[in-house]
Amino acid sequence: MRVLVGLMFVATILATATGSGASVPSRTEVVRWSPFDSAGRVKQSLSIEVVKGGGCWDIGYTYVGGIGYRCGSGNVLFNDCFRDGPDPTDYVVCIGRPWQTTAWRIRSPHLLLYPGVTFTAAADYPWGIVLGDGNRCGVVQGAHDVVRTHGRIYTVDYACERTNVVLLREGIQRGRVWRVNAARWRRSTGYTFLGHQPARRVYFGTLPTPMMRQNTLANQAYNAAARIIRQRSPKAHLDLVWVRLTLPRADWAYVIFTPADASYRGWFALLHRVNGSWADASARRPYCTSLPKQVRKQLFVDKKSRNFHPQGFLAPRGETRC
Repeated sequence: MRVLVGLMFVATILATATGSGASVPSRTEVVRWSPFDSAGRVKQSLSIEVVKGGGCWDIGYTYVGGIGYRCGSGNVLFNDCFRDGPDPTDYVVCIGRPWQTTAWRIRSPHLLLYPGVTFTAAADYPWGIVLGDGNRCGVVQGAHDVVRTHGRIYTVDYACERTNVVLLREGIQRGRVWRVNAARWRRSTGYTFLGHQPARRVYFGTLPTPMMRQNTLANQAYNAAARIIRQRSPKAHLDLVWVRLTLPRADWAYVIFTPADASYRGWFALLHRVNGSWADASARRPYCTSLPKQVRKQLFVDKKSRNFHPQGFLAPRGETRC
């Protein structure tokens, strides 16, 4: 999901249909990339820098879609962070572009409680695009310029490393050779439309198999919880969602819903995965005495914790604490 914030800058451009002279590859390589190896360990090829302070507050408003977190530290915003492996953790690994060799590790206290585990799909738009001439272009968030040409409006979605080239959201052609509309910025003339340019490589964010499985199970828990709550309260507004899982097995889930308004009314569902399917486990009350200790620890806020306030995440009051 891409979020456009701030004022949109509208540029008047000189429209010409020129080519970039880029070589045309015989096939565009499609790369599914994450900072982890197949087992969920950070790749040895990455240099890791530890960021002190900070935290994560959103899932899905990222360069990689619903498999990532948006985090920050001080005035620095990280739009492409991944939970640090398939086991219980308070850490994320963040990397700006899939071709970079340095990543950042941030501790986000109570990460698996708020914002919880990821539970929606990866982005269906590329995280990064390498053009035929080798120019590397990364997707951007925030305020987006627009390019006007031939009676059409294009949105600038990718910033490239060289020659002031940008790539445009509209008109991406997928096939044996991907092509994407480009423009070049000059201070004196604004944007010049370049038309379709061939792509040598496109990158999408992904997760290693153990974490993708957890993401899928979390999505199934979300859907099951929504059905259970709507059966109980047909008029419930289930706008904001947090999903918690017992990791790494993902056999218990606690799903929290609240409306997007300021009522902070909450709906809660405890689920147990039996024979591959999520079942309502609300009959297990009182949860704090009936559930195993490790399940309670991963699914519920510690009632003794005085320094952690879920309302800071817009979470509803009334959730179970153990």
